[in-house]
Amino acid sequence: MYIRLSGRGLFSLLSAAVLLVFIMFFLSCGSVQDQTSNNENDSIGENQKRNVILIIIDTLRADHLSCYGYFRNTSPSIDSLAASGTLWQNAYAQSPWTLPSHATIWTGLSVRSHGTVGFFRLENDEGIRNYALDPSLPSLPVLFGQAGYRTCGIVNVTLLRDEYNFDIGFDHYSCNLAGHGQAGASVDSLISWVVSDSINLKPFFCILHLYDVHTPYNPPDDFDLMFTEYGSMGITAWFDEETGNWDPGKSDHLLKLYDGEIAWVDYNLGRLFEWLRNDSLAENTLVVITSDHGEEFLDHGGIDHGHTLYQELIHIPLIMSGPGIEPGVVSPIPVGQYDILPTLLAWAGIENMPMVDGSDILSGDISYSRSIPGSGVCPRSWDSFAPHQASVVTGSIKTIILGELESFITYDLVDDPIETRPQETDSMHMEKVLFYWASPQLGLPEPVFPDYESLDVLRDLGYIK
Repeated sequence: MYIRLSGRGLFSLLSAAVLLVFIMFFLSCGSVQDQTSNNENDSIGENQKRNVILIIIDTLRADHLSCYGYFRNTSPSIDSLAASGTLWQNAYAQSPWTLPSHATIWTGLSVRSHGTVGFFRLENDEGIRNYALDPSLPSLPVLFGQAGYRTCGIVNVTLLRDEYNFDIGFDHYSCNLAGHGQAGASVDSLISWVVSDSINLKPFFCILHLYDVHTPYNPPDDFDLMFTEYGSMGITAWFDEETGNWDPGKSDHLLKLYDGEIAWVDYNLGRLFEWLRNDSLAENTLVVITSDHGEEFLDHGGIDHGHTLYQELIHIPLIMSGPGIEPGVVSPIPVGQYDILPTLLAWAGIENMPMVDGSDILSGDISYSRSIPGSGVCPRSWDSFAPHQASVVTGSIKTIILGELESFITYDLVDDPIETRPQETDSMHMEKVLFYWASPQLGLPEPVFPDYESLDVLRDLGYIK
């Protein structure tokens, strides 16, 4: 059921009230962050000696992992990590595509706060633009580096290259512009960096970004046959290169290849986990697995990602395992990507906690009824969706604002997890979404106009048609 507001009076009134409340909220953030920095899971002195590996698997929806209840055995290594640590059932991306979601992971800020977004709707290449991460915003690599950690970033997509400022704060940073199929090489690179830098006794903080699950769905040999009888047969993407059209009849075939790519990534993560155990690093290293967004296979009539805020695009995995993390825990608490930064800083005993939108989810003070926002939809040339969308999940209730910010749609994710039965939206949930949309922007990102090489890569990845 859709509800349509009459006029813009309610939005104007709420905007003024929301801005005042938001300012009061941020004035109180200092005391909240002081509390999270004193997390008593372990002694701060010991945590400062421990390592962190944050693994971001691009385009991975949570419900295709075995540990999240999927019927195929796609993720035995990740399942094992989850069994030895804590898994959050209700983890949400703050955006349904790569650029803004990674900016949220880097900064602990919502998309509305950091402002790192992009637009691909225009057919003319000259009209295509993205925004780089504001380098003045505190970020994970900068804060860990300031705390004395060695820092390493290994990423595999053009949207994370240094032009977008994601490299700031890393001692070592490598970006493969089109990193599909690089899970094995990326894991090897991470191991090589740790080994080569082992003479330095300082702890390390690493981000490993793997792009293999992203389209084209083309898993390596053997993995292409895990869930399909004949492999890819050369059919690895929705769009026909000659006609430019996409065929919904490919859905089942491509979905099985997608699962094969997940299994390929899981295999290589298994190699990483085995190396950590054999090199006696596992007991001293926090390993975190998450994703930037999911992927749609006609769930709501669409394909790929970036265009909606439905569950198939924003329900992501979040798993943590390591010192101080309770094993075998499955938490129902709603969490977001913006919780990663404050949680890792608190776990590591780093007191230089910046003003963030997220919270330390290991503190034990997080309520099931907290609200997790989302936005940053990226309209493209073939999308019919309006660019202005935002959502808020509060407990099990999810409300999305659509169109010209006047139409609302609400779902109960417990009774209707695939979002097919919309409910009436009450005023409280309307206000929560409008509250988020009125958030003041803290970051001042500069526009980035892709060069010809980047445009070719973005076309190959499906962002431009």
